[in-house]
Amino acid sequence: MKWRDGMRRALPWLAALGFAACTDKIAAPGECPAYCPTGMITVVDTVLPMAVYGDSAFGRPVGYVNPFNSLTLLADALPGLRDSRPIFRTTQLLLRLPLSADTTTSQVNGVDSIRLRLTILRRDSAAHNLTISLYKLPLSIDSNTTFGQLVGPFTDSLIRRVNVDSVIALPGRRNAAGDSVLVDTTNQRIILLMAVDSAHLPIDTPDSGAVALGIRVAADTLASIAIGSSENVGTGPLISWYLRVDSLGIATAHRLQTRSPAFDGFVYDPPSPALDSDLTVGGVPSARSVLRVVFPQIISDSSRLIRATLELVPAVAPMGITADSFGIAAHAAVTDFGAKSPIDLTHVDTTGVQIGTTDTVKVEVTRLMRYWIGDSLAPHTMVLRQTGEGGNFAEIRFYSSRDPAHRPLLRLTYSNPFPFGKP
Repeated sequence: MKWRDGMRRALPWLAALGFAACTDKIAAPGECPAYCPTGMITVVDTVLPMAVYGDSAFGRPVGYVNPFNSLTLLADALPGLRDSRPIFRTTQLLLRLPLSADTTTSQVNGVDSIRLRLTILRRDSAAHNLTISLYKLPLSIDSNTTFGQLVGPFTDSLIRRVNVDSVIALPGRRNAAGDSVLVDTTNQRIILLMAVDSAHLPIDTPDSGAVALGIRVAADTLASIAIGSSENVGTGPLISWYLRVDSLGIATAHRLQTRSPAFDGFVYDPPSPALDSDLTVGGVPSARSVLRVVFPQIISDSSRLIRATLELVPAVAPMGITADSFGIAAHAAVTDFGAKSPIDLTHVDTTGVQIGTTDTVKVEVTRLMRYWIGDSLAPHTMVLRQTGEGGNFAEIRFYSSRDPAHRPLLRLTYSNPFPFGKP
């Protein structure tokens, strides 16, 4: 009680001292309240409809990511929309193999079995009776091969067909034909090991075991999958040959040879539409759009940027299937070389795009524009690209700055400098 009474008596004195601290004269450097904040923080929201200029799309007919250097091989069978078929070619086999640690080799004189491994990286869970068909193709396939050139081989050169869902449903996930499936639930992958009859892929002297193969996919609905390519380390197609080797005239020795593709890609129909005056992002071959940005000097010199949003109006609904919904990344350009502008992988902002909607797409570019404010030498150029570029056919086209009614705009929120010392 005595302590509380003492505090009550002291409070008026403490209040008086606090008041005196703001009114008493101070020797140096000034006097209060000259340096006491008296203003308010002002937050400004503004729209810059003319901030984007000199914008263009690049990437067709040769894209930034093409089928032959994509991380995935796209297989689709969507009537009226798209037909895409993976293709690949392996190198030759060694027709003489060592039997022991020394340098003596023996002739390969037969094939016991062949197994093809395919890694399915993406599939629509709503698709049922997923079926993969394997075809033999000409060894001449390369990055210039078109869909139309392979219509014949994809019609009359079927090797075999496997219903993946039926194998998954079996005990042990293995069927009587020797096909098996491994389901990787951690990485959301399905690994198909397809048995191939050696009669379909005989080893002949001119080709020495080199093969070219193609894949078609089918399902009850939504037949669309992505298979790992040789560029996606550890997930590309792999052929294992179990060979018989002559051992002192008796064909009892067996050796395993594996071959990954020397070339892989996919052919598709119909071709992707050519670029126009719109800003195109995504698709196959992949397209990017380059935008140049100008904003008031007051923002870059003396204001604090709180938020920056780039608003883009779709010229048409994003093209693709629901499973192909994708992201858009806005990168700062390291230097402005137009179509060849290198992108900054550190200063980037992203957003998601839904297939079939025409809602305005908003990309929060605060991180990117703060970088521009902090680096006066950085070009005010951004590059829009698809995340997972070349990994699906999804594509979106935005109106460019050449359309006054729908041009891209910037919406900024910033604060003015705080008025320290002002009455």
